[in-house]
Amino acid sequence: MISKFSLLALAVSAAAQTPAPAPATPKPQPRMASTSMRNENVAVYLMDTNAAKESAIRSGNQVALVSEAAVESNFFAADQGRPSTGAFRFTTPARPNAWHGEAYFRHQNSLLNARTFFQVGSVQPGRHNAYGGRATGTLGEAGYLTVNAAQQKVRGMVNGNVLVPLLSERSSTSPDPAVRAVINRYFQAFPAVAPNRPDFDERALNTNAPQRIDETDFNLRFDTAVKSKYRLGLFYSTNRQNIDAFQFVAGQNPNTNLNNQTARATLSRGNLQLTAQFQRNLSLLVPEPNAVGPRVRFGYQIEELGPDSGFPVDRAQNTFRYGFAYTKSTAGGRHQLYAGGDFQRLQLNGVEATNLRGQINFQNNFGRTSIENFRMGTPSSYEVVLGDMARGFRQSAGNLYFADRIKLRPNLQLYIGLRYSPEGAPFEVSGRGAIPYPCDCNNFAPRFSLVWNAKNNWTARAMYALSYSPIPPVTYQQVRSNTPFAKYITVNNPDLLNPLRNLPANIQAAVNVLPPDLRTPYSHLYSLVIERQMASRGMLRFGYTGSRSMKLLTGVVLNRAIPIPGIPYTTATINERRPDPSIGELRSVQNNGIAYYDGAQISYDFTYRKGFNANVAYTFGKAIDTGVDYTATAANREMLNNRAQYQYNQIGDRKGLSNFDATHALALRWLYDIPWHGLQFSGVSAFRTGTPFTLFIGSDSPGFGNVDGSGGERPNLLDPSILGRTISHPDIASQILSRDKFSFLTPNAQQGSLGRNVMRKAKIANWNLALQKSWRIPLHRETTLQLRGEAYNGFNTPQFDEPQRNLSSPSFGKITNTLNDGRVFQLGLRVIL
Repeated sequence: MISKFSLLALAVSAAAQTPAPAPATPKPQPRMASTSMRNENVAVYLMDTNAAKESAIRSGNQVALVSEAAVESNFFAADQGRPSTGAFRFTTPARPNAWHGEAYFRHQNSLLNARTFFQVGSVQPGRHNAYGGRATGTLGEAGYLTVNAAQQKVRGMVNGNVLVPLLSERSSTSPDPAVRAVINRYFQAFPAVAPNRPDFDERALNTNAPQRIDETDFNLRFDTAVKSKYRLGLFYSTNRQNIDAFQFVAGQNPNTNLNNQTARATLSRGNLQLTAQFQRNLSLLVPEPNAVGPRVRFGYQIEELGPDSGFPVDRAQNTFRYGFAYTKSTAGGRHQLYAGGDFQRLQLNGVEATNLRGQINFQNNFGRTSIENFRMGTPSSYEVVLGDMARGFRQSAGNLYFADRIKLRPNLQLYIGLRYSPEGAPFEVSGRGAIPYPCDCNNFAPRFSLVWNAKNNWTARAMYALSYSPIPPVTYQQVRSNTPFAKYITVNNPDLLNPLRNLPANIQAAVNVLPPDLRTPYSHLYSLVIERQMASRGMLRFGYTGSRSMKLLTGVVLNRAIPIPGIPYTTATINERRPDPSIGELRSVQNNGIAYYDGAQISYDFTYRKGFNANVAYTFGKAIDTGVDYTATAANREMLNNRAQYQYNQIGDRKGLSNFDATHALALRWLYDIPWHGLQFSGVSAFRTGTPFTLFIGSDSPGFGNVDGSGGERPNLLDPSILGRTISHPDIASQILSRDKFSFLTPNAQQGSLGRNVMRKAKIANWNLALQKSWRIPLHRETTLQLRGEAYNGFNTPQFDEPQRNLSSPSFGKITNTLNDGRVFQLGLRVIL
């Protein structure tokens, strides 16, 4: 899990600003993101693509107009604001004449912050301190050095709503004393207080839990000359994060320890650069000491006992990378040539798998509700993976590229290039897990762009790029759960005390399949931008960008139970009703995902004038896909959460708006240098359509779902008038999503009629504001002191989360959370030398 401050840094995209004349005091641009602080009660874990998923769903897509896709980098999903990656060419900083630096301190305190919308009582005590500094200077003839260091320390309380048992329900009704002891131990994991938000659910409790976050960043760079002809650059960085996570119920979130390190050496001579780099990423996420052991789920009627099925994770990933880069300009400057390449070797070691701890599922079943079955100790299913999960995976990959920037005419420039990115076949070092797909060695990615400077200060830019996205290690490492070295099993109607009691030797095991024709996803990106420099007033820009992404990784769950005449249609017969009864679910990773985006943007950059500078941009666009997008891994939780309602017509069943689709988006950045006493007032604002969401049934049991042993069913829609509605406020949510507008599946039905992502969450309307005062201090060298105050979500506007989306839940259709924090004030002090 990561702090809101780490996610905020991921969301920042600096607006283009026209340089101003050198002022008497520094004129920094707005450094804030356009979104408010993330609500910490939505846990996010900084692994794989989790942070990107959360940010996109919470804030919508951050559309970017790419005017040139350099061959040195990978531009997969760059139109959605994803930074380009993979560049292995590094600039050499200019040699400083003297030592320069800065130091800063930022502080947030709960005394200054506002409550979130649903919070009961006052804001609980908490504080966030961030401090650090930078120094760069010469070491004489030895070279020059740059050092950066920073720390963040968060001590505070996280507020949120959870569903807990009523006080009258907190005892077992089982006649077996041993079962009663287990159930009563599970009850002790819930807060020992009564629910306090009966206004939206009789079991709702608004509560607070402590959270502690420590993060350290450090990096240094040393540059020196070697024998006058060569330059050597040495770089090292480390980032460490430790989180003692909040727990509204015992074991809800794992405690986290992340340790990332990078070491790099670059040798340059003239236009040639050689680089060697080593990266090490250690991730340890484990249940907190009070967790009950297995994951226990209650059909969305009360808060599950966690953490999630994907924990614990103990992962060590090493990446060795070696490359070269060469640039050359021809006589007269008509051609600028770029060439380079790199080779990388990845090592992935550790232990991780879905349901290592086991998962107990209580559902609406046997004629009783989930809570009644919980009190009775009668679960509907138990899932667990058995065996030694320690594995070591290896993979090689590389890149080669060449490009030429050609000046065809004084006002016409062409950039053309080709990038080649073969992906080697991964393998497990001990042979415990076959990965059948071979090297994907035909990944050629052409790039070109055209710039035309027309009359009257008009400029047109057009580009096209093909980019590939490597299959991530988290995808192929799923084979560690396969037989014969491990076994993922599901026991239906198990014994709570010993779910594996009387387990048949030939019990069906789920199978994770990587097909031999699995290939690297790729995306076509193209754009057209027309802009005009409006004399000294600013820059007007019109742009279109589009993308078509193919072969995205999709998790397909097959071999699901089907109705068979003569076999009872119950959860007890699920394995008996599978098309292939010798195995359990067949979880396959396939290349059948497709995503489309088309967007138009108009923006205006105001020239700095009379102390004022601003940028405004409006974007209109649409993103659709077949259930997966650029963040897809088809692994672990995503494999199950993105599954279709049943095993046939999987692409058609999941086609709909992308999870991050925002039809309208308006962004505004501005600053004003108040013409006295070094004051500056600035702000960043965002106004966006809410992102879409999907409704589900929430139970696979008879009378509710299709009883195929795999969730994901959606209800039948009885009132089409609600399609496309925005569920904008808690006061109207339950009116729009009333139960009489939906129905559960009829016996033997395989899917509901409701589509995917056919409704939207509340819009985003956020203002972040800042006031800064600067002083010039007459010391032996120029020194500036800055005092800055920032207000995130300045008008304390809630951004409501999606409502409870499971029809079988008593809270169905009710909004119980916000995605943003209340208004947060931050004070900062910075000294610049």
